[in-house]
Amino acid sequence: MGKQADHVRRHQSPYRAHVGFLVANAAFAAIFVALVLSAFHTPAPHDLPVAIVAPPAATGQVEDALNRGGQDTFDLRVYPSLRQARTAIARRDVDGALEVSKGGLRLLIAEADGTGPAGALTRAFSALASRTGRPLVITDVAAPGADDTQALSPFFVVLGVLFPSLAAGSACALVFRRSRPAWCVAAPAAAAVVVGVIAAGIANGVAGLHSYVAVAGIVGLFSLAISAPTAALGRIWPPLISVAVLVFMVLGIPASGGPASLGAFGPAFLRVLHPALPLGAAASAVRGAVYFHGYGTAAPAWILTAWASAGIIGILLAVASRPKPAVRPLSAATSPAVDLPALTDGVTTAGPAVGLPALTDGVTTAGPAAALMEGGPAVSSAHAPAPSLVVGFDNSEPARRALAWTARLAAAHRVGLHVIYADHAGIDSDLSGFAHAEMVAARDKQAAVVEQAAADIMTAVGVPYTFERRQGAPADAILAGASAAVTPDGNGPAIIVGRSGHAAHHVLGSVPVRLLHHSSYPVLTVP
Repeated sequence: MGKQADHVRRHQSPYRAHVGFLVANAAFAAIFVALVLSAFHTPAPHDLPVAIVAPPAATGQVEDALNRGGQDTFDLRVYPSLRQARTAIARRDVDGALEVSKGGLRLLIAEADGTGPAGALTRAFSALASRTGRPLVITDVAAPGADDTQALSPFFVVLGVLFPSLAAGSACALVFRRSRPAWCVAAPAAAAVVVGVIAAGIANGVAGLHSYVAVAGIVGLFSLAISAPTAALGRIWPPLISVAVLVFMVLGIPASGGPASLGAFGPAFLRVLHPALPLGAAASAVRGAVYFHGYGTAAPAWILTAWASAGIIGILLAVASRPKPAVRPLSAATSPAVDLPALTDGVTTAGPAVGLPALTDGVTTAGPAAALMEGGPAVSSAHAPAPSLVVGFDNSEPARRALAWTARLAAAHRVGLHVIYADHAGIDSDLSGFAHAEMVAARDKQAAVVEQAAADIMTAVGVPYTFERRQGAPADAILAGASAAVTPDGNGPAIIVGRSGHAAHHVLGSVPVRLLHHSSYPVLTVP
């Protein structure tokens, strides 16, 4: 029975992952297709703002004729003159204007603000003119550019940035998961700047969308509004990236109104989401910057800023809630002894300026250090003296030699020793999150092996020490541990590391070189 239960547990998890993948993919496809078709299969305007210049009696007749069937298709707004109505179109207060006169009907449209509203107005008022027998003159007062004949480019330049921004946010959440807070915020921000500059340049060259600086700023802000919240969700838990995909793509594309600017043509819940989601806001802002002298860009820009700010705040909160590295005591009483001479034979110091007395002359210990006994077992606990030596240790052969040599030095001079293991992983989870537990378990297992190896070496010497597992790049983790070991009177420890196990004999390696460049404490490299 025990073997059967183990077999079931061993094979149950992969099957769950496969089933979960299929179910999630099917649900994604079903929701996306349903929303897109709901938004675009029979688009009809809802309260589309239209200016009207006409006598009061004529205004009522036009409104009744347009809103037959009890649906508020158009929102007629009375203006005293056609000039003021034209100004309202230029400021994007209305989507078109109708002038009713004895000579007939005159319709002003703005195709640059979307072919959807312009087409709806043209069809509706053409039908009205046909029923009343009056001639209709149509004038496009905001025509698209020569290289953007249907004014579709503002939407597609933003849509083209959506997917790289989602990918950038996902990558930042995984690649910079253990980096410093500044990097966690700077990475999506830098990616957004680059995306904005490149996308605006291509849009200007291919589609003739001028206002380069404004377009680059809007597109860059949109990219950050996508990547920063995605990165924040991914830092909390990688599978939450699917929430960003759901909001920004599955809901965002239908709610945006698409390239024809059909935001006011979809179902009620999508019309509510239209001004609040980044994609529609960014496309509207680009239209305003390119074709309407900046009118109508303020509100969308604030929406994008709110999303970007929320994402950055989320990243900072996730970084702040990350568990701080703690000193973990080892019990060395049960650790087997190792052959110390075999580890330290032939160890020499690198660099003509390095002298062991220089590292330890004048070092004094206080408190528990004064009661240390020569020999005796290694102790890894709060009873160790304040560390005067900090050793970077990863269980490589150079690191083992460095730790063994440093242990003998610490024993001879009765100084504290602090061992730091840098648990550095560029990516500690897959995007789906299914392998997160396995990857964490593997890292924990590796850390336990390193911890035990340090205990074995220290037990052979019999010197007090502390062990710490820190997250981050090796040099950064060692420097952070050394800074934490500075005494109240300002005395810092000496840092000792082994030569890189992958470098040639005449090369120190990247970690020692970085320590030498950035450390304010003495650094010794043991070959």
